[in-house]
Amino acid sequence: MIRNFFKITFRYIARQKVFTFINITGLAIGLAASLLILLWIQDELSYDRFHKNADNIYRVEEDQFYSGEIYHVTVTPHPSGPVWQEKIPEIIDQTRVNRLNRILFRYDDKVFFESSVSAVDTGFFSVFTFPLVAGDPADALRRPNSIVLTEELAARYFGDTNPVGKTLTLDNRYVFTVTGVMKDLPRNSMFSFDALVPYSLLKEIGAINDSWGSNSIFTFVQVSSGADIAEVDKKLTDIVREYLPEGTTNYMLFPLKDIHLHSQFGFRHTNGPVTVIWIFASVALFILLIAGINFINLSTAKAATRAREISIKKVTGAGQKTLIIQFMLESMLMVAFSMLLSLVIVGLLLNLFNNISGKEFILADLFSVNFIAGFLVTGILTGIISGIYPAFYMASLKPVAILKGESMQGKGNGRLRQSLVVLQFTLSILIAMSAVFMYRQLNFMRTKDLGFDKEDLIAIPMPDDMKGRYYSLKSELASDPLIMGVTASAWNPVMLGSNSGGASWDGKDPEKSVLIGVNAVDYDYMSTMKMQLAAGRDFSREFTGDMARDTTGNFMVNEEVVKIMDQGDAVGKRFRFMGLNGTIVGVMRDFHFKGADQAIEPMAFALADTSFLGTILIRLTPGRTKESLEAVETAWGNLVPEFPLQYTFVSEDYNDLFRSDNRLTSLLKYFTILALIIASLGLYGLSSYSAERRTNEIGIRKVMGASSTAVVITMVKEFLWLVVISLIIALPAGWLIVNNLLKQFPYRINADILVFVLISAGALLVAGVTISFQAYRATRINPAEALKIE
Repeated sequence: MIRNFFKITFRYIARQKVFTFINITGLAIGLAASLLILLWIQDELSYDRFHKNADNIYRVEEDQFYSGEIYHVTVTPHPSGPVWQEKIPEIIDQTRVNRLNRILFRYDDKVFFESSVSAVDTGFFSVFTFPLVAGDPADALRRPNSIVLTEELAARYFGDTNPVGKTLTLDNRYVFTVTGVMKDLPRNSMFSFDALVPYSLLKEIGAINDSWGSNSIFTFVQVSSGADIAEVDKKLTDIVREYLPEGTTNYMLFPLKDIHLHSQFGFRHTNGPVTVIWIFASVALFILLIAGINFINLSTAKAATRAREISIKKVTGAGQKTLIIQFMLESMLMVAFSMLLSLVIVGLLLNLFNNISGKEFILADLFSVNFIAGFLVTGILTGIISGIYPAFYMASLKPVAILKGESMQGKGNGRLRQSLVVLQFTLSILIAMSAVFMYRQLNFMRTKDLGFDKEDLIAIPMPDDMKGRYYSLKSELASDPLIMGVTASAWNPVMLGSNSGGASWDGKDPEKSVLIGVNAVDYDYMSTMKMQLAAGRDFSREFTGDMARDTTGNFMVNEEVVKIMDQGDAVGKRFRFMGLNGTIVGVMRDFHFKGADQAIEPMAFALADTSFLGTILIRLTPGRTKESLEAVETAWGNLVPEFPLQYTFVSEDYNDLFRSDNRLTSLLKYFTILALIIASLGLYGLSSYSAERRTNEIGIRKVMGASSTAVVITMVKEFLWLVVISLIIALPAGWLIVNNLLKQFPYRINADILVFVLISAGALLVAGVTISFQAYRATRINPAEALKIE
């Protein structure tokens, strides 16, 4: 019997080539898109789960309180980790992680700046599972001047030779011995270091602050299985109170496995990146639904062509169960073909998908257990859901009615198909609306006026050993007509990340606690950055009191500081912050220093010498970038020949803040196009069937004098009004979805009605062209030939 089922199925598929092609292709495209999203989601959910003790590893985080507001941070005081491990029995091990500034590595004639070096405690390799291919993880970081490299970094300096035992010179003064080589970090790790050094190095270079009120390093702990996390949180806080009785900060554990998708920072608490997972999971489900709807619609529409086959089988004794099995088998077989084709499509598109998404998937990932399981579950569920209704519908046809020649185009069946067309176009339009507005929002953030000119501006990290030559370099560059400005600051202007409490001013409410960002700058900062003053003056060499010295120095602040001071004009007001006592001499207009996707926070600037400066900022001549850079390289080579010149364009640094958002928006754009293609494919199939079913009607209309245009309009109206209904449903739903998506951004575009109108017009155009093409083809038939068709 099974053999006969297969024979009948293959014969039917062979006879219905167009129907089969549309069904299999549409479903394959939908499955391929969903499988690519599945691959991406599985990768996002896999972050940091490869560690042996992942279930028991936590990062210590804290809630700071400022006038009733909670500011959540993920860093802790330097001395906390070892003390917590000593005093809290539930903590088995701990390790602190401190990412270092750019360090100069030297081995023979190979000299490079490395930006991915972290200082960690000796317990790092017992807490985390990062295998070593050379060296012993138990003592690789126990000696003060030991260093562990990744395979990639080891190959850069030592080639194919075993580097263990060899030495590297760091910053031209520290000699480190390579004690281990670690496998390159997995792509699904929250860490991004290329080298590890002992935490004790921080003390040697003066980078440790033993204050319990200063937070600047990550602390990870491994707790015992079954530990009461709430109790551990309380102990963390209580212990810090012992060392800082006046503190109000609360400490808590945050699971390692949740950091990638749920991490929080700052005043604004959002759902985190996990929201993106839900968005793409919804897109995958919508695309599968659209593809499945095509399958159901075309299968039920074709039922009439098989009416005689079904009735003869029933009359000769075939039961309903047998027919259901046959039709389900046909559906599952076509789904199986679609699944195989979808795998081929995924394989062909994998490199393109990697380029768009920023992932590094390889063909072997398609054979992983998780992906195969997801692939089979998706395919089987799609097959069952898509095939079950057509199977029951066709098996339920009445043989007597069929043999009498009665029409099988029941109203219920026709209305179901119409409802499904409405549903699939509604889903397609909703995806399109979300994609268009997310793209416009991202473009708005990329191009928004930041309050300074980020174009033609380069940032050069300044090593400690060259700070004594900074002013000479600045003087030489300033005399070059190709250089429009030179200054320096503690931070890259789009990466300002240091803030502190404790600011005070005359008349401040003693109950008011505020958090203010801080940046140290050189003269000419505002002019080089092309910033604007809202009030007062810039730092000036004419006022010696501007420079920060010991406990005195003047300030410039942004408009947000003026708002929280709430005293009108802030210029001339006494201001005390970060150990400095001085006066506010100027107010800068607010500028974005964390990206336009985040609210501008209060920021204070102090004029400082080179010991507090870490980044040189140089403005190049617009339109003469190459010549300007050559001038910088010449001056650098003359004054700082022992250090390689490495710079970044501030505009590119700013765009990097949105790199992941750019990729996600691109993915959403392509999946939107696929959804529309699949929906249009289904509409094409249905209009093709409609034209085939109405061949006699078309012939009669043409004989009676109807023009081809009139016939096309009649056929187009049959389907186009379904798209109009889709729009009536999708527009209010899309308005709600888009507004909720935009709410997560502090600076956002408006949900422009015109965009909704254009998307609606686009949907109508796509549907209209699809139907019109098939309708026009139908009108090309000779009326005499049409009337011969029985």
